[in-house]
Amino acid sequence: MTIRNDATRRTLRPVDQRRPRSVVPRQGQVLLEADIDQQSGHLLDRVETGADDTFGSGGRLVVPAGSTGFEVTPAAKPSGCGIGPGHGYLGGWLVENVLTGCTLASQPHPRADSTPTAPVLLALKALVRHVDPVEEPAFADPALGDAQASGRALIDWQVFPFAPASGWAGTPECASVTAEPDWQKLVAPSTGTLTVIPDSSPPASDPCSLAPAGGYSRSENLLYRIEVHGGSARTDFPSADGPRYGLNGLKIKMSRRNASVMARITKLSGTDVTVEPPALDPLNWFAPGAYAEVVSAHDDVDPRDAAGTERLFRVARATDTVVTLESAAAAVLTAVSGQHGWYLRLWDALPIGDGVATVSTAGHPNLSQVIDLGDGLKVQLGAGSGGAAKAVFRRGDYWTFAARADGTVDWPTGSPHETPHGPVTRYAPLAVLTGSATAPEAEDCRIPLATLTDRTLLYRGGDGQAIPAPAEGGFVPLPALLRVAVMRGKTPVEGARVRWSRPVAEPPRPFCHINGQNVDGNDDPFVVTGADGLCEVEWAIDAEQPSALHQVQAELLSASGQPEGQPVVFTASFRTAAATSYQAGACQVLAEAKTVQEALDKLCLNLGGAAEPETLEITSIRLVDRQEKAIDLVREELILNGLEVPHDAFAIGIGIGVAGPPIRAELQEHDPIVEVELDLPYPTTDFDRRYWAAASRPPEGRPGITGPFGFRRVRLDGSVRVLPESGEPFEAGLVWRPSRSARQFLETIPNHRCGYATLMDEGELKELGWKGTPEYPRVLCRLRVRSAHVWSTRPRRKERVYLNAEHLGIADGATERELLRSDRDPQRAADLDLFFYLAIGER
Repeated sequence: MTIRNDATRRTLRPVDQRRPRSVVPRQGQVLLEADIDQQSGHLLDRVETGADDTFGSGGRLVVPAGSTGFEVTPAAKPSGCGIGPGHGYLGGWLVENVLTGCTLASQPHPRADSTPTAPVLLALKALVRHVDPVEEPAFADPALGDAQASGRALIDWQVFPFAPASGWAGTPECASVTAEPDWQKLVAPSTGTLTVIPDSSPPASDPCSLAPAGGYSRSENLLYRIEVHGGSARTDFPSADGPRYGLNGLKIKMSRRNASVMARITKLSGTDVTVEPPALDPLNWFAPGAYAEVVSAHDDVDPRDAAGTERLFRVARATDTVVTLESAAAAVLTAVSGQHGWYLRLWDALPIGDGVATVSTAGHPNLSQVIDLGDGLKVQLGAGSGGAAKAVFRRGDYWTFAARADGTVDWPTGSPHETPHGPVTRYAPLAVLTGSATAPEAEDCRIPLATLTDRTLLYRGGDGQAIPAPAEGGFVPLPALLRVAVMRGKTPVEGARVRWSRPVAEPPRPFCHINGQNVDGNDDPFVVTGADGLCEVEWAIDAEQPSALHQVQAELLSASGQPEGQPVVFTASFRTAAATSYQAGACQVLAEAKTVQEALDKLCLNLGGAAEPETLEITSIRLVDRQEKAIDLVREELILNGLEVPHDAFAIGIGIGVAGPPIRAELQEHDPIVEVELDLPYPTTDFDRRYWAAASRPPEGRPGITGPFGFRRVRLDGSVRVLPESGEPFEAGLVWRPSRSARQFLETIPNHRCGYATLMDEGELKELGWKGTPEYPRVLCRLRVRSAHVWSTRPRRKERVYLNAEHLGIADGATERELLRSDRDPQRAADLDLFFYLAIGER
């Protein structure tokens, strides 16, 4: 349970907001338990703030490097995932798992969730919980007899699965999950507020008599606790670790002793609850009219069960060891019968006679009614700075304030509203579960922490060397030594062992020599650092493999001979024609050569004859209608991009003439090598028109959308094949022909007008205000050829050449959007991307 000890006070509000360094007692001064509590608080604040500043990574769990603390082992269901033993740091808090073989289902506060399924985030929730001697008898000393022992503050935790209600925005990763809106809502602190309002003194009616004083009216010093009990759950907030509540309908409960009275349930008989230890103070014990809550050690960390089932009941009668609850408690007591770890906690009745007060915002949207606590005290809750729409409370949120026998209340002057005093809750992502039920995977979201005494392997020189390849082969030493250093901070480490080996690679890296010793994975050499922390070695690479990438890595070894940290990888190569870059000059034959070897090969192939073509070229683009009348989109050196043609201009097909060696690509008729697409007006159908016209109509009755507002791209059905020889009406190359239905679509465009025409429910459309405008006289048609799939073979070199159909644009007199056929981007393969317009014609 969060801190609920019977204390003098829990909250201090000094004028100076700086952190005090320590409590300084005075000679003869009474040392209050609040002073001891504050001293431990100052020390913890200093330690945890320093730890948080040192470790960094706010909102993430920081663990020692190599630690298994809270390491997630993936399983098919979240409940089966393992949680590694060890410890970590969350915002400076030390969070530890002492259990071996721990899973979500067997952690200190178990979760039996089998959903959500992957991808899902496993998250850590931590808070400060008070462990009472009633829960942990070891804290109580029998030598004290009946005196109450002190409890302990514990950083408690739970791991739970989380996934946004609306699904992940993208692929969940550790680097991005904390930016999810639902995660930010989950971890955000409560924003609701509360203020304490002491009664003011009434004006004197008789100058000869004393007027009653205002404020707190009891004759004892008490520590009040106001705690959120429940309310109306907000559906717009995640509830993976318990519900969030709004202001209206919120339920609060009260204790005059910080809810510090708790007894362990040892026996149940109907509604009679036998408890221990017995009452020590009959004035601070369960009594008729008071309220008892059935609680467990899990409620603060995982309040879902307590929030879903009412466990607060009126006390009917009580003795020192037996508390009888009202009959409504029978079902809850039956459910917990025979279980361990259940307790009764004492709460005071409110002046209205109930154990809880329900908030109403009927008088003000952002403030509750004034709730009477009795004894001259009242409270009022508020929505906070964001208003009621953003007000958030959690079960267990609490406020404490001290009320003194002199009538004063430890609350700031003017009764300002304050957010909950506790509990402080922190969250961190642990792992993102992906994969399948049969092969689950987990990305570790923990942040590894290096210690100040860790050794680090650093690069000092020798990488990237290149030497000529000798004709005789053998192992050739590189001119420069390979150098690494082992450092501890700024201090060199002498005597550290550095192993030299080949990196794991596919295919395996060639063998090499380090200081004359073979590096083959069987008995790799290691070298010890000197007084300066340096390790220097000679590296010889194998000239029998002049084209290979040669690599060797240095690894720092621990005392047990295991690698420590990440290796340093060195790379070297032989200088060959194939590895030497070539920059093309004025020679067009060598324009695409990247290396000297490629340039020499091209020169050799072109000696004594004309150069073979480097790419296939488009020579014609011809549209053929049903009368076999042709429209050429290639005229002289221009491609007439943006030309307007009749609606049935390619009812027979579209031919793309290709110059060069005959096309060898084996095309299937259904392959999308040639794509013909139309931009149809949207909405295209009467059903869509009715929907948008009605859905966009404003409330005041004005017409909504009355005509097309966009376009929908449609790819026409057709087939493509290679035409090996020229003939009427197409040249050798590619031919695309529309299917029978696509041809009928093109030929009947004047009837359906590509979707502008309305056929059904014209009365309803007119009633909705549909006019069908704007109506354009033409429709955009796109032609695309996927050049990477159109290839041939050079006759002499037997190499593939591909269609290069990407042309640069120009504004000529025909369409002002033409493409220059002779001016192409110098690519091996580039798509043709052309558009023209189909004239719709008259109705």
